[in-house]
Amino acid sequence: MTSKPAKPLNLFDCATSQKVIGQEKFLDAFKTILNHGGYAQGPETRELDQKLAAYSGTKFSATCGSGTDALTLALMAWGVKQGDAVFVSSFTFVASAEAPVLLGATPIFVDSDPETYNMNPKDLEKAIEEVKKEGKLNLKAVVAVDIFGSPCDYDAIIEIAHKNGMKVLSDSCQSYGSVYKGKKAGSIADMSATSFYPTKPLACYGDGGAVFTNSEEENELVKSCRVHGMSPEDHYDNVRLGMTGRMNSFQAAVLLQKLTVFDQELKDRYRVASRYDNELDSYFRKQRILDNCSSAYALYTINCDDRDELMAFLKENGIPCGAYYPRPVHTQTAYAKWNNRSLPVCEKLSKTVLSIPMTPYLDNEDLDYVISKMNEFAQMKKSKAA
Repeated sequence: MTSKPAKPLNLFDCATSQKVIGQEKFLDAFKTILNHGGYAQGPETRELDQKLAAYSGTKFSATCGSGTDALTLALMAWGVKQGDAVFVSSFTFVASAEAPVLLGATPIFVDSDPETYNMNPKDLEKAIEEVKKEGKLNLKAVVAVDIFGSPCDYDAIIEIAHKNGMKVLSDSCQSYGSVYKGKKAGSIADMSATSFYPTKPLACYGDGGAVFTNSEEENELVKSCRVHGMSPEDHYDNVRLGMTGRMNSFQAAVLLQKLTVFDQELKDRYRVASRYDNELDSYFRKQRILDNCSSAYALYTINCDDRDELMAFLKENGIPCGAYYPRPVHTQTAYAKWNNRSLPVCEKLSKTVLSIPMTPYLDNEDLDYVISKMNEFAQMKKSKAA
């Protein structure tokens, strides 16, 4: 029997990279900010913009206050407004749908693929035809969410969207560091938005986000909208509606340090995922990653019909886990008025998926224990069913 690790296990790890990088490097960076006084959207954010764009292979990156800000700013740059239809997954964190709703648009929820858990292109086509037939809304945009860090089927989604006169916003809030057929997250769709919340693959120590584009015009619109719609020529002339969406310089400083270990952390996430892929019992259905793609593994999520029982078993054995997401967005109170489509797959997923420890700093002892306990549960269930 595999013994329990001496140290507690974590579902996420927001602290170890600080030890790996060295706390003094963060403190030195913070002292620099205190000395120059550019606390909001200071020089660190401009340096980060350049490095993020270079990493993703895009012409532009615009840092902002959060992943939700990033989604909203991208849609603002496209002029999303009341009367527009924005197609979005329902099996996601609420921010994916919240952004278009904040701009007055109507969210059209799309069902998930049962194996990838991402937006199902066939249901997207079906939803588009339903909206066109009703004739009340303008087809505007698709928000494609890379759930748990795994890229969507962008070839299909982009083709469908463009054929219908819509742009595609990649919600890469969980997938920064992933790759879709040779393209890194940020460079795949018409625009991309990501989050640097502490639990994300590339994480700061608070809220942070970024918008990626290859269009100078879109980038300038995003930068204007993140500061109340300010004119670049006259800072007291707000030429469009905007918001407060600046990134503070301290978070940028953290991310500049985190970037120095990011590629190694991604390699270690792949190492952890590979062990789960190869050693977890087939009783647990694994999320399918598309061919020629790699996930950033913000979460490692399995699919199990006995999810709640498994969750209780793991917690009893000191293994943290979480159900992401237990309620699809279209079933939540604030979004129920848009619950007018049948979404059976995502509703089932919400009752069967479970995320288990996924950090780049899990060692073999940790993994041995998690895998052995999960397989113990699987064998117990199989024996009862025999």
